[in-house]
Amino acid sequence: MLLNRLMVITLSAMLFLGYLLLPVGTTAKPLDQVIEGARKEGTVSAKLRVTIAPKSMKRLEREIKEKFGVDLKIICEPGTSMPKDAAVAIMEYKTGVTPSFDLMHFHSGHILGTLQTAPGIFETVDWKSLFTEDTNPEVLAENATGPSYFSGGQGLLYNPTKISAAEVPKVLGDLSDPKWKGKVGIMGYTGSWARWAFVKGKDKIFSELRAILKNDALRGRYMDLFNRYMLGEIWMMVTKANYIQMAQDKGLPAAFQSLDYLDVRETQLVIRKGAKHPNAARLVAVYLASPAGAKFMLEEGAAGTLFYPGNYEHDILSQTKKQGIPIIFTERDMKILEFEASKEVKQWEKEVKLIFDTGGGKIQTKKKKTK
Repeated sequence: MLLNRLMVITLSAMLFLGYLLLPVGTTAKPLDQVIEGARKEGTVSAKLRVTIAPKSMKRLEREIKEKFGVDLKIICEPGTSMPKDAAVAIMEYKTGVTPSFDLMHFHSGHILGTLQTAPGIFETVDWKSLFTEDTNPEVLAENATGPSYFSGGQGLLYNPTKISAAEVPKVLGDLSDPKWKGKVGIMGYTGSWARWAFVKGKDKIFSELRAILKNDALRGRYMDLFNRYMLGEIWMMVTKANYIQMAQDKGLPAAFQSLDYLDVRETQLVIRKGAKHPNAARLVAVYLASPAGAKFMLEEGAAGTLFYPGNYEHDILSQTKKQGIPIIFTERDMKILEFEASKEVKQWEKEVKLIFDTGGGKIQTKKKKTK
């Protein structure tokens, strides 16, 4: 009996001592709480990059289970138009309808405009407290609503078997050189040119754009120009950086050169206020912002990111730095974002359209089939 009493007293003392040694206010880590919440929710709906096939969700589900131990059903719909997606989200928010998607993606300009129209439409999340240890904290810009999960620089895609790295144009104005007559393609998006003009000077860029068009440049949508590039009809095109990956995946020679500056565009992940599955949405976003998520995006969506090595966006960033060409994170520059949200930008876009209509050049509107 005495021995039993001594054992009970000793055990009680050990438990009490252990209690005293626990840190005051110890609770589960924020990520652990999200994991547990996601496990209970079991599913999540998302609007993600258009190039990600629905079948790729099986891989994403498997990887998230391996990383966090959570079985999730991920229902993904390609996000084909951010302005339209934002308009639908605003309508749902203002009418009190449950969000169609838990997780969505937008450029900073769309987020800014959406928040101005519908404050509170997105969840406020302490993202850095949720990031895995290997996540680059720079994926979250200061005052950002969500983390960047892929980036997209703009510049010049060119055929290195036709143009050497030494002679490839380094500034926009070089595309008007007569030796490139009929060999250049330029994007036909007025908003992109308005932003370019805002950054580098309206008179300068508009003048250079007219000269390029007079040099028989082809203009059109990204994919239409890319079809012409694949056919060898043009040797270079002003476009998004991801087309270098697309060209290389098809076995085509391709290289990239920043023009005037590297225009870094990022795409953020955001959680809708009132989402059915907020924890599962957080968990997917945290994974996609990590190195493993970057690998998934590259292999499944041909999307790179400058925040991790091993992809074309990071390579382009490094090359641009070595060349001493300016790098502008346009998604983090409030002056640029405010310009894009202003009424003035619409007038600038009209002026770009007028240049397209009267400045010459050829219009490519029909897609050509390629094998």
